[in-house]
Amino acid sequence: MDKFSEMQVGALCEMGNIGAGNAATALSQLLGFKIDITVPHVRVVPIDSMEAWGDRGEIKIALYLKVEGEVSGKALFLMSTKSGEFIVKTLMGGKEGLDLFHDEMACSAIKEIGNILVSSFLVALTNFSGVQMQSSVPALSIDMLGAMLQGIFLDSEDVGEDILVLDTEFSGISAIEGIFMFIPNGDSLKKLLGAFGL
Repeated sequence: MDKFSEMQVGALCEMGNIGAGNAATALSQLLGFKIDITVPHVRVVPIDSMEAWGDRGEIKIALYLKVEGEVSGKALFLMSTKSGEFIVKTLMGGKEGLDLFHDEMACSAIKEIGNILVSSFLVALTNFSGVQMQSSVPALSIDMLGAMLQGIFLDSEDVGEDILVLDTEFSGISAIEGIFMFIPNGDSLKKLLGAFGL
């Protein structure tokens, strides 16, 4: 973290709050009631520390997509299976017995939620920095956290040294927390901060 100044992290935090606001508006429209999303914590963490995350043995829902353009990498949103099931159940009108591992409609619904969340943060990054980025269609994975992260890293040709991590908190539906990550290629994170004029 000491490679990044307080002003740089502050700029990332502001970007995160804008992305969260966009995501909250879109989700509120989709679900039919008001949802607030806040970003209480922004971190720039060394990629080496991700190994410790993978040792937790947790099953997570990951929605991720490729980012291309002036800044490139991977963007993903992580949440617990319990949170994912709750959101999908709400989206599908309280339907019981949802199985995120096998139910095609449930998987489609969670992909749509993930697309809104991840895309909202990427749009905020683009608008805030002026750096053009294009994203792919989101992919869904439900697996052990370590296995998913390893697969994402292996699929990246030039992973940068640091990862942007934004913790998020949802209110209005239940106590739901999620994590947005931007895993940059090469020096993309530095380019992004440079675009902020920092």
